[in-house]
Amino acid sequence: MLGGIPRLIARLPEAGRSVVWSVPVLRHIAGRIAGRPRLPGAAAGGLRPVVHLPDWCRWDQMRQRPHALASAFARAGHEVFFIDQREPSPRIVDGIRVVPWLSETPRSGVIMMVHYPQLHELFDRYDDAVVLYDIHDDLSIFDPDETDLDPERRVKAHHPVLMDGADVVMASSSVLERRHHAERADIMLIENGVDLDRWSAVTGAVPELPAGPIAGYHGAIADWFDFELVTAVARAMPDWTFLLVGPVLDESAAAAQLGDLGNVMFAGEQSPERVVGFVHGFDVGLIPFRVNEMTEAVSPLKLFEYLAASVPVVATPLPAAFESQATTVAATPDEFVAAIRSADARNPDWRALASEEAAAASWDERLRPVLERLDELGLRQV
Repeated sequence: MLGGIPRLIARLPEAGRSVVWSVPVLRHIAGRIAGRPRLPGAAAGGLRPVVHLPDWCRWDQMRQRPHALASAFARAGHEVFFIDQREPSPRIVDGIRVVPWLSETPRSGVIMMVHYPQLHELFDRYDDAVVLYDIHDDLSIFDPDETDLDPERRVKAHHPVLMDGADVVMASSSVLERRHHAERADIMLIENGVDLDRWSAVTGAVPELPAGPIAGYHGAIADWFDFELVTAVARAMPDWTFLLVGPVLDESAAAAQLGDLGNVMFAGEQSPERVVGFVHGFDVGLIPFRVNEMTEAVSPLKLFEYLAASVPVVATPLPAAFESQATTVAATPDEFVAAIRSADARNPDWRALASEEAAAASWDERLRPVLERLDELGLRQV
């Protein structure tokens, strides 16, 4: 198993999931996933349990696409097992069985949800399994952490196995769907979505919120974050606070320069519950990603989360931003300044449009085509 996993997994946008899996950590993980699943499978005719195979995601840290899909499957009636190797013991959270070991999952008749291609090496530990391959990042995102690996051990070498063998393949953005359509004509576009109940609920403001107008961001602050852009905008708007909520994963001079500004605040990584409270305190939500091959394929979760929270959105020229009528696209510092100052969450026309887009992006609606495809293939039930 270890031979197929890179020394460093990846730095993945949207996930705040820049988890460094060193060799000692991988050995610990290998111990947890050694052996075979031992729980009984579903009875004949029952819905297949869903198993989210282990990767960088932790259940109690930044909620991302895998968490949301797992929860949507659970609401659709499936028993769901989310493998988080860093959990001390199995537990049930919000209807999800969060388990640290492969042995705490059903041995047969499961739907395996996988994003990281090397995990196909675990497939033979299950009997009569359905494979759901979810492509939610451009494969180039793995490149920086695979430079010291032999080509046959890299993600791009394992990816074709999933494209050929998966029962259902999903892409999180129209860009990814187009890029991979030649490999798999039946690839499904399943864009990112939002938990409406969680993000639209009015929550109490967190005490760290500063006074005055706030332009906020939540998520990983890494090399896809345009530090130079935000620095220029913050300097031009000294009367606004720029509040960044999430782990800082970039140690560049540009990141340090941004942190030196008096009207920029870093709140650090927060619990999923507190992140909602921060966002509800934003006057404007920012998506200041650099535009390149990697980020062009991103469907930002935070876009839908801002909209569900009735927070106006200003984003760089990402394809996903252009697809949202409720989002203002700005490319330069001057355009960002003008967009932030003109944003008004009280505008009834904007609020109606934001509410409509958020409702259409609910995770239950996003998952519906997947359930229908599984039903068509006769694979949703044992």
